[in-house]
Amino acid sequence: MAAAVLTVGALTSVGSAGAFGVVVDDLPISGEENVDQDGEQNLDCGNSARLVRVNVGETAHREETCVDTDGHTARRGNDARGSQAVGGTTLGPQMNTAQTGRQNLHCGNSADLITVNVLATISQDTTCVAADHGHIGNYRHGEEQVGRARTLGGTSVGQQVNTAQTGRQNLDCGNSADTLTVNVMGDVRKYTSCVADHSHGSGPAVVRRGQASADGGQVVGPETNTAQDGRQNQSCGNPGPGIDVPLGRTERKARCNVRMS
Repeated sequence: MAAAVLTVGALTSVGSAGAFGVVVDDLPISGEENVDQDGEQNLDCGNSARLVRVNVGETAHREETCVDTDGHTARRGNDARGSQAVGGTTLGPQMNTAQTGRQNLHCGNSADLITVNVLATISQDTTCVAADHGHIGNYRHGEEQVGRARTLGGTSVGQQVNTAQTGRQNLDCGNSADTLTVNVMGDVRKYTSCVADHSHGSGPAVVRRGQASADGGQVVGPETNTAQDGRQNQSCGNPGPGIDVPLGRTERKARCNVRMS
């Protein structure tokens, strides 16, 4: 973390805000994200894992929308092995996500190590919507077999987020694992909305569901491990153990909604 702070200090000597932004964007400041998904309508969207995020005198707006209403994200192999995400070794934050089944949403989560916002605005809006109206997939008759979902954390200098979800309508959204946010006379806002909507069709006669497991790695910093197995499990809007220096306005909001009709 000390090295990262020194880097930020050295960069403040760059001239205009525009040139400053260009230099920062060219730095290798992103963390590592490993994702494996198997099934229908599993959305991994709008997550942020950066080593350093600096914004001086500018407006940084990122808006991401993930919508799946027709099952195009499906991998219909009906594979009992499921999904597995294994972390590596990284200098900075790490996210490992494995999702198996239907409508598992991992969206709008933030694991930025250092955020510096001075006289500026950082705005992130993430929307995830998965709707199943009973017309897609190959699980309507006979046996539905869902493999396990497993994440295995790696080694990271920075925070780590390991998430495994198996089953239907498991939402892990809008959680914060940010380490340090310094906001000086500016605005930082992160909004996340997750909706999973399932309407009954002619469901399967037998459901065989694998387990979800999230195993921690070697971490210098906070670690969040989430495993959800079953239906309509929600882990949403957790503020995390990070430190906010609020010399401006910092706002985080998350909305999670599952509907089974």
